[in-house]
Amino acid sequence: MLYIILTYLFSPVVYILLFLKKRSRAGCARQLSVGKAHPATSFLQKQAGERILIIQTAKIGDLICSTPVFRAVKKKYPDAHLSVLVNPVAGKLLEYNPYINEIISLDNGFYKGFAGKMRLAKMFRNGRYDIVVSLNPNVPFTLAMLWGLVPVRVSVMPDPRLKPAGTSFSGITYRLASMFSTHLEKHIRGRLVVETYMEMLKAIGINDNDISKDVFKSPDADSRVKRFLNETVISRQLIKKDENLSPSPTHPSDGCPAPPIKGGDTSRFPSPLVGEGQGEGGLVGLAVTSGNRLKEWGAENISALTDKLITELGVKIILIGSEKDSDVSDKILTMVEKKNMVVNAVGRLSLSELPALIERLSFFVGVDTGVIYMADALNIPLVDIAGPSDMEDQRPTGKKVFIIQKKLSCVPCSHTFKAPYNCRYGHRKCITDITIEEVFEGVSKLLA
Repeated sequence: MLYIILTYLFSPVVYILLFLKKRSRAGCARQLSVGKAHPATSFLQKQAGERILIIQTAKIGDLICSTPVFRAVKKKYPDAHLSVLVNPVAGKLLEYNPYINEIISLDNGFYKGFAGKMRLAKMFRNGRYDIVVSLNPNVPFTLAMLWGLVPVRVSVMPDPRLKPAGTSFSGITYRLASMFSTHLEKHIRGRLVVETYMEMLKAIGINDNDISKDVFKSPDADSRVKRFLNETVISRQLIKKDENLSPSPTHPSDGCPAPPIKGGDTSRFPSPLVGEGQGEGGLVGLAVTSGNRLKEWGAENISALTDKLITELGVKIILIGSEKDSDVSDKILTMVEKKNMVVNAVGRLSLSELPALIERLSFFVGVDTGVIYMADALNIPLVDIAGPSDMEDQRPTGKKVFIIQKKLSCVPCSHTFKAPYNCRYGHRKCITDITIEEVFEGVSKLLA
């Protein structure tokens, strides 16, 4: 609150500095008439090489769902320098995204305390950004945009009508801070958050409704995955048609990969999905857990589902997760009966290599976690065990998606802008009451 009080006290001085900054750079912009367009539009249309920052420090799934924003900005303003501020873990996902000029990884500790917030404002000021779009409703970011003398500051205001009652995100502190934005877009519950993000872009002259997600793999990802599968017991069956896969083409100018594959070509792999070989050789991905333990389905359920899929569909299973999930995958492997039909890929591939594995899958099953949205971006058929997640806020939007969610009075309680890590009632019935039979039925309907 001290940060906000000081901002209000010193805001006249900050606004004078902003006015002087705009005046010094507006000479050529005044020569361009753009009708009723937002001032930011003329600002960018006239001057090549303007600097834009987009803030998205949420987790992997949220970052993947934000990729339409990066693409839309770069397509509208190809000469602008686009930076994206991310958390260090999720940021690796953007390494080969050709729409982004600069990735800035920032840990929460960087802006902790008053001194940290001043440090954040200094970073924005040194970046000389003309426009900052914050996809995170965050007080430090919102105020740092002003203190950093950013002329155009676009923020989002969450819908206060969250479930269960009394869990509203937008408190008085953020509402006060958001008044310093030049544009504030209200998120309306029932609308996908990414649609709200695209509405935010209208403030800078971008009218783009394409919300398809992008995932890019590293140039050596295919060979890396091939080597990994070669190390497994079932490798010969899994990669016998791998020669048909080619590495990601790159842009000759910058060496970045071309736009991602919009959907996995499952015809290259015998699987029940495409009716080849009655499932012989089909590869199915299972997410072992979630970064949010509230959504965790349990090793017992995953192992039981693994055996059922192998027995009834004749597929091979690959367990997918991060290195910190290795204890869960080890536990699953001890309980699985058909161990020779399971590959443990947990922690074995980087975020830029993982898409090369995901696009080889016949289908994917998991709780609502980051890998679900990676599979969705690659158009892989999937079953999403949604649990407490708000599917109105954010959900897979591919052509073949089956969502499993219990109809409980407390569901959903996990929203894009407010995600609890514990069940307020202590039972987690939204996830624990989902049975193996229900998930397998979802798989059957997906393949029908």
